[in-house]
Amino acid sequence: MEERKYWLEAVEKFRLNIDSIVACPNCQQGFLTIKDVAFNDEDISKGGERFIECPICDKFEIVLYRIPPKNWYSKNI
Repeated sequence: MEERKYWLEAVEKFRLNIDSIVACPNCQQGFLTIKDVAFNDEDISKGGERFIECPICDKFEIVLYRIPPKNWYSKNI
């Protein structure tokens, strides 16, 4: 249960600051990476999913955004 709380905190950190450096809540060794996948690449303002993943242990979370944050898709460009 504690790990889930840390994942939710990571989601919030990335929502506020896309350049946050966050240690993996699972392995504590890797730093999480993100990738935004739009529902429609022609209109990214419609939202999509944000994949947050650890490159060391491969654990991940997927966040659904119908109303994306201001930093939405900025790492994809």
